[in-house]
Amino acid sequence: MSHSHTATVGLLHPGRMGGGFGGALADAGHRVLWCRADRSAATVGRAEAFGLEAVDDLAQLAADSDVIVSICPPHGAPQVAAAVAGAGFRGLFLDANGTTRDVLLDLAGELGAADIRVVDGCVIGPCPQDAPGVRLHLAGDTEDVARIVSLFERTGIRALDTGGPLGAASTLKTSYATYQKVAYVLAGIAFAYADAHGVVEPLIKEASLTTRSPLTEILEDGMLPGVAARAWRWGPELARCADALREEGLPGDLADAAVRVLERWLPVRDAFDGDTRRALDLLGGRL
Repeated sequence: MSHSHTATVGLLHPGRMGGGFGGALADAGHRVLWCRADRSAATVGRAEAFGLEAVDDLAQLAADSDVIVSICPPHGAPQVAAAVAGAGFRGLFLDANGTTRDVLLDLAGELGAADIRVVDGCVIGPCPQDAPGVRLHLAGDTEDVARIVSLFERTGIRALDTGGPLGAASTLKTSYATYQKVAYVLAGIAFAYADAHGVVEPLIKEASLTTRSPLTEILEDGMLPGVAARAWRWGPELARCADALREEGLPGDLADAAVRVLERWLPVRDAFDGDTRRALDLLGGRL
């Protein structure tokens, strides 16, 4: 496939983020396939809304795709990679699952043994359909990375070459997630404590005087329900971040603590339209 031509892209797991990526690629003129086997009605509706083309099974997706893009919860990445290898795919595989470096390298080794080329990717920023500014950081073989960058040229997604080897993008994701996700959890706790003592308004005013931060987003932009809705994904990701930090001799305690906090929000999985009061009550152990 020439870099200037459109491609047939197999998209695994068109969730909110993955579906947005698929929609952006489809809008750019690429043919985007997804596998409808065992997927929910919500996923089917989302895929149809984004203009994705359904195929019956993974084998057909693997046979018809030039590139497969995997954007799924990080804990599912190894199983997804094994399934793709078993389906007979022989093209270019973009792992954008937010895995740790060690998981990515193991995954790349398994796929490489099946003659599948791998690009390491990490997604930072909002879902493409929600707001502009999402970044896709890439690492790996220079030519393979350039091919992925070309794939996203006519989209609103910024595909950026880290210039590093396989594992560099996953390392970047671990580093950023360790800060960002723990910061949002801390902001949620600060909000809950202020709410319990009737000082939310003064806290909002103080937060507004500083540079925008997770605290201002939680307090002023109403992001707490969205953070709570993501807890089921963020918890396992931060648990892996904690392990990665400890492997480098760094403390993983903050990430561990954030995991325990996130567990309180598991009842509102994917409830992005949920209300702030319920998120606060779950955090305070009142539900």
